[in-house]
Amino acid sequence: MPGRPDGDASWPDVERSADAELDDVLKNCKFTRKQLRSRRGRYPTLSMGFSYGGGQTEPTNMKAKNASQDKACARLRAHGPLKRMAGFASSAYYTSSPLKWTIHDEVLKDLRAQNPSLTPPYPNSIFPAATFNFGPRVATAPHRDYYNVPYGWCAITALGKYDPKHGGHLILWDLKLVIEFPPGSTILIPSALITHSNTPIRRGETRRSFTQYCAGGLMRWHSYGNRTAAALQQEAPELKAALNASIDKRAAEALAQFRVWEAESEDEDRPQ
Repeated sequence: MPGRPDGDASWPDVERSADAELDDVLKNCKFTRKQLRSRRGRYPTLSMGFSYGGGQTEPTNMKAKNASQDKACARLRAHGPLKRMAGFASSAYYTSSPLKWTIHDEVLKDLRAQNPSLTPPYPNSIFPAATFNFGPRVATAPHRDYYNVPYGWCAITALGKYDPKHGGHLILWDLKLVIEFPPGSTILIPSALITHSNTPIRRGETRRSFTQYCAGGLMRWHSYGNRTAAALQQEAPELKAALNASIDKRAAEALAQFRVWEAESEDEDRPQ
């Protein structure tokens, strides 16, 4: 868990400013019914960036549903503290899995070179998409984010005014872990693979969050030569068959992109 930048005395102010920004955006934004209630929970959400899937014929930018959401997205993109938090999560991604980060960065840069209109939420972050959960009392139901890259990290950043000793914990159900998740902290998880949720907070407290992620469809589109599966089958059936036959090999290669953290040696020289 990256947590927060070590020794950065300004980080509490960064967190408070980001939390206040989400609170103000919530007051000035109109949401659709689908944005107010989903399988993840009952709270307003807003997504931005670019993605591919769900019937799209090519990677495209997520579209706001109304003028108030256009303004909200512009505010969230321009907000300095949110941009800092997004950049920290991206740096943590690189620190934990530099090979994976580099491969994903190359793919996403290539996609944007093919289509310069594709716009990520924050230019200092590798993630092509972000979702803001406005709360004010976000507690997600157990779920997996099936459409995210299964072998990629998803960054979750917590905001709000709550006591992390008493609520807001992150639960990783498959690993049987319950993790304290203080406001202003970030964690990286493979959200498509692990069932996760949050515990409720106490009465009178607030909790919000925002996530950064990459749709698995973007990687598939790129591996198919910037085309749909149907187009690949029609235009290059031999390549499609070869990709289908190499699923196990490609899964092993994706797993190898994770960095293995080894325990320090007992006899290693250490400062006293």
